[in-house]
Order: sequence, then C-alpha cells, then structure tokens
Amino acid sequence: MSVLKEIRTEKRYCPECRSEQVRRSQMRGFWERGVLKMIGVRAYRCEGCDKRYYEFKRTGDTHGKQEGSKARENRDER
Repeated sequence: MSVLKEIRTEKRYCPECRSEQVRRSQMRGFWERGVLKMIGVRAYRCEGCDKRYYEFKRTGDTHGKQEGSKARENRDER
C-alpha cells in the first residue's frame, strides 16, 4: 500500500479523548472560512467529548462530506 493511500484511509482520532467519533465542523468566521481554509486547515468536532479542534486536510480527504447528486450521477454513468 502506498504511503499516500495510507494517509487517505487513516482514521481521525480526537486529541482529547482519542474517540473515532469525529466529524467535520462547520467553518465559522473570516479566520476559519478564509485563512485556515486557504492553507488547508479544517475544523473537526468529537461526538464523544464535544471538543472542537483543527487539523490539516489530508490529500484526497472527503471525511465528513457527502457526495453531491451531480457527482453521483456522473460516477454512475461510467
């Protein structure tokens, strides 16, 4: 398995309680929506302890995102 593939499939863990129940958190304000997003930092929230924290986006990361219907249609046509 390539290193890149390992990074893509690696699970996220909460830095506080080490739970795997982590999801993307909505970006708030100019700092998060603008600056952090531009440098590839995303907000996450732990469902277990409710801690909100930041991590760099991983290459090919779609964690916490739903595939749009248009993308699904294009994929299904192949």
